[in-house]
Amino acid sequence: MKIKQIYIKNHKIFKNFVLDLTHNGKALNLIVIAGINGSGKTTLFQDFIYHSFKNEVMLKESYIEVEYIEKKQHKIFKIDNDSLSVNTFKDIRYTTDNLYQKFKNVVYYEAGFSDRQSAKNIIIQFIDKLIYEEDNKSSEAYLITRKILNSIFKDFDLQIEFKGVDRNREPLFRNDVSEKIKIEELSDGEQELITKAFSIYLADIKDSIILIDEPESSLHPKWQARIVQIYQKIADKNNNQIIFATHSPHIVASVRKEQIRILVKEDNVIRVIDQFNGAYGWKVDRVLLEIFRTDGLRTPEIEKKLSALKTIIFNDKYETDTFKNLQSELEISIGFDDSDLALIRMEVAKRRKMKNEINC
Repeated sequence: MKIKQIYIKNHKIFKNFVLDLTHNGKALNLIVIAGINGSGKTTLFQDFIYHSFKNEVMLKESYIEVEYIEKKQHKIFKIDNDSLSVNTFKDIRYTTDNLYQKFKNVVYYEAGFSDRQSAKNIIIQFIDKLIYEEDNKSSEAYLITRKILNSIFKDFDLQIEFKGVDRNREPLFRNDVSEKIKIEELSDGEQELITKAFSIYLADIKDSIILIDEPESSLHPKWQARIVQIYQKIADKNNNQIIFATHSPHIVASVRKEQIRILVKEDNVIRVIDQFNGAYGWKVDRVLLEIFRTDGLRTPEIEKKLSALKTIIFNDKYETDTFKNLQSELEISIGFDDSDLALIRMEVAKRRKMKNEINC
């Protein structure tokens, strides 16, 4: 099951809002919805998508268009509040009640919340399956689970390994310091990986929509840049659709341009930007400037002072004490070797040379 399009007619922050989650007419397996705070990402996840499926309701004059495969037939359902429109290869219609039952497979992971107990249960269930259904010894089940963990996060330089399950049915991990580490004793970043990516993989979730708000929570930037590939595998492996809501330029730079949707707030109305020149493999500063459309890459105070220096140069006042004092202050604050300060010194040198040539 995958969402193709969302339309919201009249919500507190969404007005005539259209979000298309397709590429070349086909619903995408993984989509990154990005934007600054207040752009409606969490509201879209929690108050509209998840709320609609969980509580079987839909805002008036709004709809969610869903792509679904049943009995090898590709079907498209448009779920709205007043009627149910179905486009299939056969003339099949579903009542709203049994349609919603088909679309119960919507999972929502809130930002900054690690569901440790669910993760523990999933790991235990996976171990039990290996032992009681596939006839593995406990030691063999632990080894299989350890290999899966190592395989999933092989590029993460993860400093933990799965150890096993204790007599209290508690999953345990180990590292160079301790042989018995519970999930809640892992670092915040490790917990994020184990309670979401690892547990989703072990749960073998299929044909579902998985909403993950801020997957970058507690993750080092290096891990943020690599986490997308894990979820892409989960989406592709089991025909899932994974939708991120994120602020992370590292995550945005890890996906293709057709997978990105940026929410922006203009005049108190949210709209979607979905046309980009690129993003995949870009440097973070370029993502921030061209995708997130930030005003600058530095703190406003430093940006203001650098701008002041450039204005002074433009007015050929670079020999003044005002310029020299401001330049010296910035060299102390952001470092003499800062790239912008280096460019400023080059510009001053060029202007001095031109001035000397004119005077000769």
